[in-house]
Amino acid sequence: MERFVKYNPGPAWGQLTLALVYAQVGRVQEARAIFDDITEKWPNTMKNVRWWISNWPLKDLQVTERFAEGWIKAGFQGEPSGFYKISAENQLTGEDIRKLFFGRKVSGSNMVTDHQWWIERSEDGKATVRDGDKSDTGKSWIEEEMLCDQWDNLLESLRDCWVVYRNPEGTPENNDEYLGAPGYGIYPFSLVQ
Repeated sequence: MERFVKYNPGPAWGQLTLALVYAQVGRVQEARAIFDDITEKWPNTMKNVRWWISNWPLKDLQVTERFAEGWIKAGFQGEPSGFYKISAENQLTGEDIRKLFFGRKVSGSNMVTDHQWWIERSEDGKATVRDGDKSDTGKSWIEEEMLCDQWDNLLESLRDCWVVYRNPEGTPENNDEYLGAPGYGIYPFSLVQ
């Protein structure tokens, strides 16, 4: 990792992985210095294990907890098991997705900005989204057991598909009963009652 960071100083993930390693081998002051330098301009919403681990698709839960433990020692907020846990047994089928989310409204909050967002879908897939001060209309459908959306303007009108999981630790109050995993992070959300 030291060699990687020496020759590739730009990527924050490389430097924060080095901080993790330093923290786990007892070089906590060096780990904290790296952490403070890299995250200095980050919003507080990104300086926590839950957000950071949502960008690391590690398969083994014990390995993920060891990573989380190291990053906490280096400076991230949270608990070693305080991240969203995605597992195959909690994945929703296309039929589950259709029954739960079509003809309904869902809401969540952006893990970086902490802005509330919501999507309302009709039974036939017409959809409306609001995220902070942005809103749009589009369509939703099920494709290969994923929930897909295509907005008229947002996301450059590209197709955006999420694998969706139940979150056994989620609650309606925290807006995290379900976890959407589009491949570029994890998005917690709940049904609006």
